[in-house]
Order: sequence, then structure tokens, then C-alpha cells
Amino acid sequence: MQLKKLYTLSKVTAVAIMALQTLIAENYVSVEYLHYDENDDRVSVSAPSLTLSYDIGTDYNIKADIIHDTVSGATPVWQADSGSGASSRDNSNDYIYKNSNFNEERNAASIIVTTRLANRDEIYTGLDYSRESDFDSKAVSIEYLHYTDNTHNQSINFGLSYAYNEILSYDHDSGSGASQKETATSINILAGLSQILSTTSAVKVEAFAIIDDGYLTNPYSNIVRDYGTATQSILTEIRPDSRTAYGFSLKYNTLLSNNLSYLANYRFYTDDWEINSHTLDNNIYYEFNDKLTLGLGLRYYTQSKASFYQASKNHFTTQTYGSSDERLSNFNAFTYKASVDYKVNDKISYNVGAQFYTQSTRLDATILSVGMKYRF
Repeated sequence: MQLKKLYTLSKVTAVAIMALQTLIAENYVSVEYLHYDENDDRVSVSAPSLTLSYDIGTDYNIKADIIHDTVSGATPVWQADSGSGASSRDNSNDYIYKNSNFNEERNAASIIVTTRLANRDEIYTGLDYSRESDFDSKAVSIEYLHYTDNTHNQSINFGLSYAYNEILSYDHDSGSGASQKETATSINILAGLSQILSTTSAVKVEAFAIIDDGYLTNPYSNIVRDYGTATQSILTEIRPDSRTAYGFSLKYNTLLSNNLSYLANYRFYTDDWEINSHTLDNNIYYEFNDKLTLGLGLRYYTQSKASFYQASKNHFTTQTYGSSDERLSNFNAFTYKASVDYKVNDKISYNVGAQFYTQSTRLDATILSVGMKYRF
């Protein structure tokens, strides 16, 4: 599950960030606290974060982020039904799809260095690191932004990132509980075109491709094999060891009036696991005065299921691949968003955000965030 931060942008910076892909020339430090809660006593996340952005002259900017997540709760998986007398993963009794408790902490950090060339083209170089008790990820990225003319009304961008992940998997199937380290890699490629249409609107189109390879299985997700036979058992899911995805996004920003801005984003995604998804994100920001900005948003997401997904316990027999992880299922979701940004003075501002997420699989979640930015 991916948690999305609720953001607030002024009507001017909204257009600049989307169309020109430049960093606003300011030095600041910001802190934010985000809390995420799912219904039915499922996942709860607390995530404080710290961001620092600093310009070195006019040609360089360094932006660093640090975040610490504390995750607790439960996630639904197939388990032996204690009510039927079952006591292990391999038995002749029944199984039930219910919550399994867990606790986890994650520490992550990232840094992006922006280099502005003599012609004011920009190069973004990034490093990312994330660590949990059973997952370790390292990533590098580079993106080049080229302005096609001196007016800077049009730009093209190309990007590439590479991630190397180490996953600790456990041998639940035999009951030994032995662990071993698995690896996976991910390559992301993107290319885009940005165009300022007028003094009040801009558009950007971007295409991407993602190539994943290695251990892509969720070691905590189970499937039931050979249900109703003498050899029925609960085993760890098995996903293909590669996935190729591609798609595109279209972004449009405009000023509807002197104090009202609209941001729209459409994204299409497809992969060779037969997952197709569509995302439509709409946000409106109203500048009540020089200090107060109010935001409202609605995001719609829908996806088709993976070819090897099946929720039923009596489906999997001889299939090589199989998963009952509902994140690979067919579902749609709405996210309702609201935000308040208050600027105390030229140096200090505060923001508060709230989101309500509802999914057709009967998953609901709330996301609350509060933050402060200090410019220096």
C-alpha cells in the first residue's frame, strides 16, 4: 500500500513546478507528521519527516529528506481456522482469510542535487535509501531537463533510475522458519514534454517504462493449494520473477481566476501481469488572502487484476504462479482530500491536510498530516 502525501501549492508555484520542472529558488527546512489508519483494526502508520532545501549560489540546489515510519496492525492472509480445530499450515481442516498482526519500522533518506547549466538546463541527480527489518533498498536516479528556446516556455526531460532491493524471506512452507536473502532490481525510464500554453495555464505529457526483475513475491502473502484434498496446504504465494510495465501521464494546470487554481492529472499504467490501471486526480486551490490557501481534491483509481490472482481458497492446484493478495485484485478507489496552508510571514508557514480513502474491497483509510516550513 502506497501512502500519498497531501500537498498544497500556491497558484503560481503550481504552474511552475508542473510545466518547468524547476526548483523554487529558496532555502527552507520543513517538518511534517503524517498519520495513516485503516478500518477493521488493520494497518496504522505514524511518519514524521524532515526536509531541507538549500541553494548554493545560482547553479546548485541540494534537497534532502529523512523519514521514520512506525507501522503496526494487521493485514489479511490465509490462515488455519482455529475454530475448526486447525493448528498448522498443513492440515486436513479448514482455512480462513483473516488479519495477521505485525509491527515494523522503516528509516528512509533521500537527496537530490540540482545542477543548473550555463544555458539554464537542469540536471537532477538523486540517491535514495530505505531500510526495514526484512527489506533494504538503494536507488540512484538522474534526470535531464532541456529548454527548447530562450523563453523557457517549452521543455523536454529524460530520466533514468535504478533500484537494488534485498528482501528477507522465510521458509514458512516447511515449517522450519529458516530465512534467506533474496534480491530484486527495478529500472525506471521516463521522457516528457512540458508546454506553457498561456500566462495562466500549462500542460505536461510524460511516458514511462518500468522493468522489474528478481524476487517480486510478497513473502507474507499466502495461497491455499489443493483445497479439499488430502494434500491441501497453505503455502507462500509465488509471483513471476520479472515484470515489464509502461504507460503515460498527462498533467494540466490553470488559473481559473486571480485566486483560484485547478490541477488535473491522468495516468495510465499497464504491465505483463495483465494489470491495467487508470488514475484521475483533480485538485482545486483557493487563495483566500495573502496568508490563507484552501485546497480540495478528488482522486479516482481503478485497476484490473493480475493474471495469477485469485481470492478463492479452492482455486490453486497445479498453477506455477498464484497470489491472494488483494492489492493485485480488480478494484477501484476514491480519495477525498482537503488542505489548509497558512503563511504567518515571509519565513514561517503551516499546513494541515486530511484525506479519506475508500476502496471497493471494503478497505477504508484516513490520512492526516500537519507540517511547518521555515524559509531562511
